Amino acid sequence: MLNLWLSIALIVLIILFFLILIHLIRKKNKELKVLNSYLHLRNEFFTEVFKNTQDGILIINQKGQILNVNESLRRMFDVENLEIMGSVVSDVMIVTDKEEFRKIYNEILEGRTVISDISCFRKDGSPIQVRMMAFPLKIEPGETRICILLNDLANTKSSLKDLELQKVYFRKLFENSPEAICILDTEDKFIDVNCAFEKVFGYSKEELIGSTINDKIVALEQIDKATELSKKVIKGNIVEYDTLRSRKDGSFVHVHILGYPLIFEDKRIGLFGIYKDITEQKRAEEALKASEHTFRTLFEGSSDAILILDDNKFIDCNPATIGLLGYDSKGSIIGKSFWELSPPFQAKGVSSQEKAMEIIKTTRRNKKFEWLLKKKDGTIIPGEVMLTSILINEKRVFHVLWRDISERKKMERRFEFLSYRDFLTGLYNRRFFEEELKRLDVQRNYPLTVVFVDVNGLKLINDSFGHSMGDQLLKTVAEVIKGSCRSDDIIARLGGDEFVLLLPKTSASETDQILKRIKTRALEEKVGSIALSVSFGYETKTHKGENIYEILKKAEDYMYKKKLFESPSMRGKTIKAIISTLHEKNKREEQHSHRVSALCERIGKALDLPEGQIEELKTVGLLHDIGKIAVEEAILNKPGKLTDDEWEEIKKHPEIGYRILSTVNDMSEMADYVLSHHERWDGKGYPKGLKGIAIPLQSRIIAIADTYDAMTSERSYRKALPETIALRELKINAGVQFDPQLVEIFLHDVENYSA
Repeated sequence: MLNLWLSIALIVLIILFFLILIHLIRKKNKELKVLNSYLHLRNEFFTEVFKNTQDGILIINQKGQILNVNESLRRMFDVENLEIMGSVVSDVMIVTDKEEFRKIYNEILEGRTVISDISCFRKDGSPIQVRMMAFPLKIEPGETRICILLNDLANTKSSLKDLELQKVYFRKLFENSPEAICILDTEDKFIDVNCAFEKVFGYSKEELIGSTINDKIVALEQIDKATELSKKVIKGNIVEYDTLRSRKDGSFVHVHILGYPLIFEDKRIGLFGIYKDITEQKRAEEALKASEHTFRTLFEGSSDAILILDDNKFIDCNPATIGLLGYDSKGSIIGKSFWELSPPFQAKGVSSQEKAMEIIKTTRRNKKFEWLLKKKDGTIIPGEVMLTSILINEKRVFHVLWRDISERKKMERRFEFLSYRDFLTGLYNRRFFEEELKRLDVQRNYPLTVVFVDVNGLKLINDSFGHSMGDQLLKTVAEVIKGSCRSDDIIARLGGDEFVLLLPKTSASETDQILKRIKTRALEEKVGSIALSVSFGYETKTHKGENIYEILKKAEDYMYKKKLFESPSMRGKTIKAIISTLHEKNKREEQHSHRVSALCERIGKALDLPEGQIEELKTVGLLHDIGKIAVEEAILNKPGKLTDDEWEEIKKHPEIGYRILSTVNDMSEMADYVLSHHERWDGKGYPKGLKGIAIPLQSRIIAIADTYDAMTSERSYRKALPETIALRELKINAGVQFDPQLVEIFLHDVENYSA
């Protein structure tokens, strides 16, 4: 019996053992299934990472043979999969420092992870710089593989640069924004503010950072509302509202606030506040409200006609409008349109209705234009209209201001008349002449003659006597021409010294008679001591085929040819007149010039110069101070010492004399001698600062004769010096102010001086 129970117990134990074993096997299988699922998931994850990572990945064995690569590496080194598999690393990336790479490879085989920047080449020879991270992979016992991760440093640097650039852009926008901006944390404390924020609220950035916004710019009575709004923004809302905020000095500023939440990685980290100062806007709104009564007062009391236009009909007008248009009351105007208070057509035949509708349709804010108005009695008056879009009772209408410009139009016509006239002479100007030339160039006016007139010696007279004398000469010439022409002839001043005549229906012979009258009258006129001299040239258009501008050019060319012969004679006469006028202004100058001329002659003879040069010296001595004609008589005859400004005026006379004489062909060399007669041997003279023999011989001679006579003659500011003293001064200044050899000749051969 005992054996039976033992047998049963044994069977039960065996069954329990198998049940436990089955349970353990099932449990193990379940764990294996979960593990396999996990391993499969992990395998898929690493496969996706391997395929999609931006870094290039190489898996190689201990011999350096490539077992696997990802797509990023193929793109990085521009190779195909078939080319890579089974090849060695050096076939894909050719490193520049092979020894360094070998050391890195050995370190990896020893079980270390290596990170290094290396330079290498692609298969096509192009360089690439990469950051390499390599480490050993233990796959199976006794088998080691190597994983190499490669990052293209160019891409990394570019990304970092872009990130830095974005930071710079943000900082610049933040700092230079015209709006006040602040950045707050979740506790309403300042993290940063821009310059505009400092300016609006009067705080420096240092005073604000770390402080609570409510403590700085929010008034006590508004703190609760400000806190509530901040909470809304922190929760992710965007808020926008107008309110008052306080400045550091206690004053208040109207602001428009725009609050944005700052979110980073799905977390709200603070808020971004933009404050726009709308103080002026608020003042404007308040002023607008306060001005409604003022507007009505001004509207009713304005001297200008003012109307309100709505839907092309006038709905209101002021008393000035009634007076301007001659009506009895507003009722006769209200309800009418623009064109009903206008003539049927505006300037240039444009329909008043069409023009008015076009203007109203295209006016957005305001427009100013001229408009013809019709009064009740039918009188047409020119007006200036200012059309302005305004709001009245929240409805957009037009404010229309009418102003009578009848007087202005008269003035414009007067100005237009003057715009065709030469201001100096009162003759027509070039603009009018050019328009008349086109108008008269028609068959009925042929033969049409064009005459060019040029005043001889104007520049010479301007340089010598001043522009007032030149202007008087031009006015006299204009009167002479005007008095010699017919009423239908067009006389114009083209500018400067040029006049032009347009003679319609005038033949060449008739033109000669007109020019003869002008010459005769000119001989009878003088301006001061200057006789009038003009040169003519003309050409006649007789038929349509001729070009009027060719006619014009021929007339001008003929005038210049005549001027070549007539002008030099006139210039010679003018120079004589200049000398006469100068000597009339100052008798001492006349005597001085004759004495200098005589001294120059004596020096020339002592130098044994040719007769022609001696005669030239005499003439230059006589003319050397001709430039003083442009110096004021008061300065020339001043008894006391000259001021610096007066002395500068005196020092201009060599240049003025040069300009006067250089206008005459046969006096051009003498002009150079006159220009240099105040140069010094040591180079300290004027006007050019010439030195030594660079100064013309004739100028050096004049300098000695001029100085000697100045010292030995009575002047307005001192008595004459004894000859011995004057000669001694010349000797002292030989080699300094004067040519030493010429001084020697002057002392011994001219004045027989010995000291």
